[in-house]
Amino acid sequence: MYSSIIEIKKTVNGEALRKLREIAEKAFDNRAGKVENSSTDSHRLVFEGGEDKYGCLDLGTAELADTSGFREQINTWKWIDADEPSENCDILEIYAEPVY
Repeated sequence: MYSSIIEIKKTVNGEALRKLREIAEKAFDNRAGKVENSSTDSHRLVFEGGEDKYGCLDLGTAELADTSGFREQINTWKWIDADEPSENCDILEIYAEPVY
């Protein structure tokens, strides 16, 4: 099982929160498939699936990370691989590293 877990900053509310959630949900509805947010918390987004959803989760994560202004509104963002814990990582940390 793979998971992309996003915690939106508590200071984000109203229309800005609605828009961020919408952007994330659209990112995980892509050419590789669709994964729906399973969280009921307004500031937490959980997109998860098995091997058949890996491509969708991977593309959605890459698209969101490159979306202008998205990462600045996020408190934490974790990639979890339940079967291979050594693959778990902090998405914000990964995308903060400059590419040369």
